[in-house]
Amino acid sequence: MNDKEKQYLLVEISHLKEELEEADKTNDILQLENDDLRTEVMKADQRTCLVIEEIGEKMNQVLEIDSKVDRILAILDGDKKD
Repeated sequence: MNDKEKQYLLVEISHLKEELEEADKTNDILQLENDDLRTEVMKADQRTCLVIEEIGEKMNQVLEIDSKVDRILAILDGDKKD
């Protein structure tokens, strides 16, 4: 291998090293963005769980009210028969 080829290869290696450094920087940025997105998803999951829990509580309240209405209607129905 002559000096010209060696010099060319050294330039190529240097260029590839720069590309690798740039790719590492890009990877770091993407990792940070990924972490941010993961955090947002976890927060959204927590909010969803809270909403589901609240819906469950409201459903229980509705069922309690429904049960009370049924009892009142049964009492009123019993009064009509008397």
